[in-house]
Amino acid sequence: MTLPAHLLELRGISKSFSGVTVLDAVDFEVHAAEVHALVGENGAGKSTLMNVVSGIVPADAGRMLWEGRPVRLRGPREAQDLGITFVHQELALVPQLSAAENIFLGRHPARRGWVRWGQIYDRARELLDGLGQAIDPRRLVADLSLAERQLVEIARAMAFRTRLIIMDEPTAPLAEKDAEALFRTIRHLRERGVSVIFISHRLKEIFQVADRVTVLRDGKRVLTTEVSGASLEDVVRAMVGPELSDRPAFEPVAAVEVEEAMRVEGPIALAVRRGEIVGLAGLAGAGRTELLERLFGATRQAGRLFVNGRPVTVRTPLDAIRHGLALVPDDRKAKGLVLGASLRENIALASNRGRWFIRAARERQAAGQLLGELRIKAAGLDQRVLYLSGGNQQKAVLAKWLYAGARVFLLDEPTRGIDVRSKAEIYELVRGLARRGAAVLLASSELEELLRLADRIVVMHRGRIAGELARAEATEERIMHLATGGVQ
Repeated sequence: MTLPAHLLELRGISKSFSGVTVLDAVDFEVHAAEVHALVGENGAGKSTLMNVVSGIVPADAGRMLWEGRPVRLRGPREAQDLGITFVHQELALVPQLSAAENIFLGRHPARRGWVRWGQIYDRARELLDGLGQAIDPRRLVADLSLAERQLVEIARAMAFRTRLIIMDEPTAPLAEKDAEALFRTIRHLRERGVSVIFISHRLKEIFQVADRVTVLRDGKRVLTTEVSGASLEDVVRAMVGPELSDRPAFEPVAAVEVEEAMRVEGPIALAVRRGEIVGLAGLAGAGRTELLERLFGATRQAGRLFVNGRPVTVRTPLDAIRHGLALVPDDRKAKGLVLGASLRENIALASNRGRWFIRAARERQAAGQLLGELRIKAAGLDQRVLYLSGGNQQKAVLAKWLYAGARVFLLDEPTRGIDVRSKAEIYELVRGLARRGAAVLLASSELEELLRLADRIVVMHRGRIAGELARAEATEERIMHLATGGVQ
């Protein structure tokens, strides 16, 4: 008997929404026991293609073959019956239930109406151990880390003999150490004959974990190649096209003034000058987000705070805004935007809108100007930000603070979950802020990002400052040494 060449084959898949072509005759294949990376900018068609594979949306044209046989999926359940599982970026777990209960949720083994709990816990432990992680199956999901919750999702797929797992941005919320653990789990899956479609904006990751990579651009497949024979530059060039791929690398912006824009004293002591970008590094749980939120008044104040050399009291975000501080939070959808409101309303959200009346005409004029300056792609100022891409949503958050006249920017993971083009544009915006004399304190889990943007890097460990590195002496090794508790 001749085995099929591919586990999954897509031939000429096309899909349109409201007359807009999202997928244009896309071919895509996955071998058995293969990790196949799927990359592309936001709007390239990755999610739509995977929604076709998982039965969420039907294709307008083309065909799908599973183990060489044509199939037509009429819903996600039929995809699951074939052995296809989609692990979304937003994990679908019940926090109040245990890991084991989540793994077998809705499919508990039972006998004569009685749930066989002993079998559930034993099988859950076996699945989790098989993924290379020892997690107590009786622990509540609410008590698990993000990395552990992902393993529970994967174990749930493995409990029902999945053949293909689609992972959508699985490392976006993870620290580097947790991402490495996930890569080990993916290798375990491949060794057991499971195929993985790995979607990520962190392009270096595909060279660590994938066998092949496919690049989509504007709804078309533009590249499929063995990872071993490709370079990062090849992938970037395919994603963004020649007009952006040949741009020169950025150089850091040196502080244009010596005057301090912001200084904090106390258990944590640091300062940021005007025209300076200070990077804030540290592992997950080091306290970077907590520090930025305290500086902005979202939680209790972090020590004594000075803005423009004068002591200030920041008890609430409104106090911070009055003193010219801005926070671009780590979760733009939950903390930075009102998704159901229009782009204009979001841009004007933090500004002084007048004592009695909203100055709609002035807001519209200023928002329209920012729309052009920041190259925000939208149908217009009245479009709800819910329907913007991740990169354009992040630009909308920055536009809000520019309109409010902020001069000290606290940026928390400003490029998380956005594509290569948008990331480059965010870098340009951050550098532009510094050139105009704004002060920037930028927290990021991507060391390459900090090394590329920051004039100096402050490293945190367990809620404290572990050390500071000038750009000339900063390396990934030195940052990690401090972030893991080493002495400077």
